[in-house]
Amino acid sequence: MDLVLNFKSMLRFEKRYGQMANGSLCVTRTLQHELAQNWGIRATVLYDQPPEFFCPTSLQEKHKLFCRLNRYLCHPLGVRDCVTARIGADDQNETLFTTQVGTDILLKPNRPALVVSSTSWAPDEDFGILLEAAVMYDRRAAALLDENDSADEGVLWKEISGGKQYLCPRLFFIITGKSPEKEKYEEKIKRLNLKRVAFHTMWLSAEEYPLLLRMIFVIYFLFLIVH
Repeated sequence: MDLVLNFKSMLRFEKRYGQMANGSLCVTRTLQHELAQNWGIRATVLYDQPPEFFCPTSLQEKHKLFCRLNRYLCHPLGVRDCVTARIGADDQNETLFTTQVGTDILLKPNRPALVVSSTSWAPDEDFGILLEAAVMYDRRAAALLDENDSADEGVLWKEISGGKQYLCPRLFFIITGKSPEKEKYEEKIKRLNLKRVAFHTMWLSAEEYPLLLRMIFVIYFLFLIVH
């Protein structure tokens, strides 16, 4: 309760003094409209521009990064999941996404789709939205593949790790950031019983984080605007 009251007090403070500013910037036209309509603030849109080191990652860089991250990926949130059930922490020739054959680095055809969300686990980031979407995907994939809830997940994961491909790929969410709220959501994730979706929370170094962002399929941002 105190956290909610402090958050609302902060919004009132920001709204009042934001209207007194000589100038305001925001990063989207949607936020510009929100500030004008509900906050009485006229803001100029200044789009984010990534620095030069956010460029496409080579296959060799991808392989090296995920070899380094294997030690984290092999320790899910207290449960086995569809991503880490069969991966070895010390295998430097194979990752979730790549495999090395001799001097060649190859992408695995049955690799999961990688989704990254950077979050501070704050009240204005409703992480429950992402969890709901993950459950919807998991159930929808099961329906499309004509699976039932009693299907043996161990058999499914063994088939996937053995190279079997499916119409609906696994989704692998890497969530970065630190906060006391993180543990609450980790407990929620454990109870979801997901078969084709996996969540991992981790903290990356300043060198590893941009590398990860350069190789992902989807970036997911959470931001809640409270009137």
